[in-house]
Amino acid sequence: MSTDELKAAARAKAQQVREAVQAKKVARANPKLVNMPDPTGDAELDSLADLDEMKRGFRERAKLESSRFMNVTDSEYWFAVCFQTREQKERFLQAMNWIQFGDKYLPGGEIAKLHGIDLPEANFGKTEPKVDKEYAGLAL
Repeated sequence: MSTDELKAAARAKAQQVREAVQAKKVARANPKLVNMPDPTGDAELDSLADLDEMKRGFRERAKLESSRFMNVTDSEYWFAVCFQTREQKERFLQAMNWIQFGDKYLPGGEIAKLHGIDLPEANFGKTEPKVDKEYAGLAL
């Protein structure tokens, strides 16, 4: 392969990666929680319908946030395996082929993948950072 062909192949691969990343970003976008009703022309009815939809959207967002909060603060997502000596621990990790992931805190998802175990997806949802107005006012 010539240099030009290698460069073209690298550019094509980079474009594929960019498109894949963009597709993941779109897939992870926040769900639309409010679908404003079509106007009827009656200001009072339209306002009430808009407020009802906004309330529904707030309730839905609160449910999502409550679920996300429970997931990210749950402390029951880990377990410990203890041995009598470091040598025992290291021999076990070697035998299980887990040493490649470290020797103290191991990524459960990677170990499951190694053993062909399909885990349910952990979707915590995306939240925007909350800026403290008082501290933001102090920023230079």
